[in-house]
Amino acid sequence: MARPLAQRGSAYMRAEQLVELLRPDLDPGITLSVRPFHALVMPPIAMRAVARSIPRGALCIFVKSAAKHLTRAHLAPLRKRGITVAQDVVDMKLRHVRPELFDLLIAASLRGQQALRDLCADKGLSCPVELLHHHFDPRLQALPLPERPEFSCGYIGRPDNAMIPEAIRGEVETVDISVVEDFERALPRIGRFALHYGVRPESQTAHGVNRGYKPFTKGFTAAACKANILVNRDVDDAVEMLGADYPFLTDPTPESITETFRLAQDSYGGPLWRDALDRMEAMRATVEPAALARQLTEIITRAAPLG
Repeated sequence: MARPLAQRGSAYMRAEQLVELLRPDLDPGITLSVRPFHALVMPPIAMRAVARSIPRGALCIFVKSAAKHLTRAHLAPLRKRGITVAQDVVDMKLRHVRPELFDLLIAASLRGQQALRDLCADKGLSCPVELLHHHFDPRLQALPLPERPEFSCGYIGRPDNAMIPEAIRGEVETVDISVVEDFERALPRIGRFALHYGVRPESQTAHGVNRGYKPFTKGFTAAACKANILVNRDVDDAVEMLGADYPFLTDPTPESITETFRLAQDSYGGPLWRDALDRMEAMRATVEPAALARQLTEIITRAAPLG
C-alpha cells in the first residue's frame, strides 16, 4: 500500500493500522507492506526503482490522497511488471477520483461503492469497484467497558460535523477528536456512553460529485463499545448496515432528532434497546478483523487477472 506522507485520520487507519490489524488473519501467502508516497516528490523516472521493489504480479493500492498528482508515467513501470494498480478512495470527494488511471477502485462503504460505480459508468469506464469495509480502532477491543446503570450519550469527533439541537445539547457530551492523538487521550471517556451520537448536518449527506462517501465509522465505534447509536437515516450505510427499522434512526430536523433521542432515553435497558443492541452486534461482526481479512483476500484474488 502507498499512503499519503501525512499520517492523519482515515489515511492512517486505512494503511498502517489496517495492515497490522489484518495480518494475523491473512493467509501466510499474502504479504502486506506500507510505504509513504507523494507523486510531487517522486518523479516518474524514480518509479522504476519503486517498481523493482514490488513483486511481479502484486497489487499496489494507493490510499486516498496518495493518488493525488499521479500520472500514467508514474504507473507505467508498475504495469510493466504486471502489477495491478488500485486506489482505495475511502472518503475522497468524487470529483477528485480519476478511475481512468487505475485497474480497480476500492470503496470503504456500500453507498460509496455504488457512487463510484456510477462515476465509472458516467465516464464510460468498466473499472471494477470493490468493497473493503472500514474498521473500528483496534484499541477499542481492549477497552474496559464500565457498567452503565444510567442512560448517557456522547458525540465523538469534530464538533462541526454534528447537528445537535438546542433542546438536547446539554445531554450530549462532546468528545472533540480532530487528530489521531486525540483519540488516544479520549479512550477512557469513549467507553462510558450507552448511546453514541452520529447525526450529521444534512449538507454532508447530499449526493453528487462534490462530496465524499464516508464509511460508517461512528456506527462501528459504537458497536465496538457495545452501545447503540442515534444517527440520521441518510448517513452513509446507516440503513444498509442496521436496517430501515432500526429504532434510533432519525431525520436531520431538530424535532425528529429530539424525539428519537427521547425514545432512546425512555427505552434504555428495555426490549427495544436490547433489540437495537443485537443489530449493532451483528454489524460489528461484519467489520471484525477476520471478516475484513476475508474481504481483502477476495479483492486480491479477483485483482490477480487484471495486472
